Amino acid sequence: MAISTIETKKLDSNWSISEIVKTIQGLTVRIGTGKVRPGEIIFFIDQLSLMLETGTPLNKSIQAISLQIKNNEFREIVQDLGRDIEEGRMLSDAMRKYPHVFSNVYISMIRAGESGGFLKEMLERIVVLEERNQEFISTIKGALYYPVFLSIFAVSVVLFIIVYVFPKFGSMFEEIYDSLPLTTRILMASSNVFVSYWYLIIIFLGIAWFAAYKFIVTDKGKIYMDTLKLRVPLLKDFFVKIYISRLMRILGSLMTSNVPVLESLSISAGVIGNKVFTKLIDNMYTSVEGGKTLSGPITESPYFPQTIKQMISTGEDTGTLDKVMPRLADYYDKDIERQLKKITAVMEPILLVIMGGVIGVIVISLIVPIFKLTRSIH
Repeated sequence: MAISTIETKKLDSNWSISEIVKTIQGLTVRIGTGKVRPGEIIFFIDQLSLMLETGTPLNKSIQAISLQIKNNEFREIVQDLGRDIEEGRMLSDAMRKYPHVFSNVYISMIRAGESGGFLKEMLERIVVLEERNQEFISTIKGALYYPVFLSIFAVSVVLFIIVYVFPKFGSMFEEIYDSLPLTTRILMASSNVFVSYWYLIIIFLGIAWFAAYKFIVTDKGKIYMDTLKLRVPLLKDFFVKIYISRLMRILGSLMTSNVPVLESLSISAGVIGNKVFTKLIDNMYTSVEGGKTLSGPITESPYFPQTIKQMISTGEDTGTLDKVMPRLADYYDKDIERQLKKITAVMEPILLVIMGGVIGVIVISLIVPIFKLTRSIH
């Protein structure tokens, strides 16, 4: 039975599975929202682990930590957790009331720690896992900052010249329009369009953005975009590595935390962030539920390298999947970081050359007509 067809009652009573749909912000299993930052929750979990190690009761630990939290919204959430603990509820059950703050991955790990009597160790494991996640997304953001800045700067310069500079020379160039270079004519036409119909351009861009957004948020749009990520030649390998790393990290962490395999697969399917890989996890769930191997669907998948398929198959045969998967995730994280450095090393000079070329063409398109106009006057 696929995960998507599991009885709704069973899902509602155990897990509230949400989907990560953003490419850069969704590259890790975030435990915070815009109002409650991941760093604040890492601080909370880290301090909670420390206080439990000193022998402080759970409810008093949460109350003490709440006094150190500056974020009003998060402080109220933590205080509510403390009240639930005093009423006899489990920490994992109390956290499940705030799915927009606490990820199902970490809630399930905490529940496993509570059941097994090693909550402190599980909290420490969550802190390490989330710190790795934040380091990973910081690496990706850092690699993209400079190329994005160059691109925005180049577009801004071009728009400034077209909208502000060219109109000042338009009336002058009309006298020698027939002798103007082609690039100058194109830029003059573009300038006239931007200056005269800027409001229509804004309306068109707004409609296009809205239409694209409405398509992307549909199931069909999500499947299309997720499939496209795994097919574009220059991006395919990069996204495949990201999703494999995420799957290995989440699934390995849950299995290491003694979360049952089927529940681990259910949670992983909800947070993997790609419909194609969600379908793969569905197949893994069906295989395990039918008494077959977890590695079977992975072996049949075209996205996993042969060496990875062999390692997962061997890990399953030897009962060491909980050790193999985190190591594979570490390997892919480092490989992604190396690939990002190579991409940015190539991208930066290419962007500089393109930006210089575009601006150079624009400048020449201005200077040449001015020289022609000067000669005609003399």
